[in-house]
Amino acid sequence: MLHEEQNYVFEIVRELGAETKLIHHSRTTISCREKLELLKEENLKEFSEWTLDRIVKALYFSRNGLPFLGVITPEFERNIKSKDIFSGALGMPKGKAERYWIDPNHVPRGMSWGTCTPFPLIASVGTEISDLIIIDHNPVKNKLVNISIGGTGEGALRTSMHLPYQLIYEILKKTFGDRVHFFNYP
Repeated sequence: MLHEEQNYVFEIVRELGAETKLIHHSRTTISCREKLELLKEENLKEFSEWTLDRIVKALYFSRNGLPFLGVITPEFERNIKSKDIFSGALGMPKGKAERYWIDPNHVPRGMSWGTCTPFPLIASVGTEISDLIIIDHNPVKNKLVNISIGGTGEGALRTSMHLPYQLIYEILKKTFGDRVHFFNYP
């Protein structure tokens, strides 16, 4: 179940005539690889063709108490270069951009390590989170992907959502406007 401050997700999905599906898993996962393996175990036929890039993660970078910068990206199985993303998407000097990092002990409100979601609490954006950057990835743009929905506790680690990747951008852009950026990352 989504937090009440995430109801914007379902409102926009209805407005667009799109669909999402909440998935309840048999066990907890905290990594994209674990999630893909679990999806394949739980329903071999439906997910047998899924690749790791259809598991989407939300990374929240921080710097000395400044608001988070969120990056929503398919799992590429390689480290992303946040300085290139922040520089390209936000026009931030690379020297400043390289001073942001991920701290597993410090995530946005309404999330815990392993449940970070592309859909933050509405009150968090503009205060706790300054910008959200969605990585453009054509192979999954119009495919269903799996995301975490946020929350804390075991239930949150056992729940995810399926929706088309492009819909993530549309929901965030309609809700948070100029704080949302689409970025073509090599």
